[in-house]
Amino acid sequence: MTNITKTCLFLIMMAFSLSPAFAAKHTPDAAHGKSLHKQKCMGCHDNGQYTRSNRIIHSFEDLRARVKFCDSAANADFSNNDLDDVVEYLNNDFYKFKK
Repeated sequence: MTNITKTCLFLIMMAFSLSPAFAAKHTPDAAHGKSLHKQKCMGCHDNGQYTRSNRIIHSFEDLRARVKFCDSAANADFSNNDLDDVVEYLNNDFYKFKK
């Protein structure tokens, strides 16, 4: 086997070994987010937080930041995917912000 062939095989193997990391894009799942919300968030408040007239969240970025804050405050231990799912649920059902 020549050095060029070995190099080509090495590069091909590296490309295949890295591809799952790049291909693994999470699509937020609102149904899973709703389940997580029920388990982890409803102990502190009810859905009235999201429908009150003087709510403090005014954008999708605010919503994500607030869920992240609450995750920490409640020790919910959401993964990044869980966080995305909860934000997706809240945005779909209550806030309707553009992403």
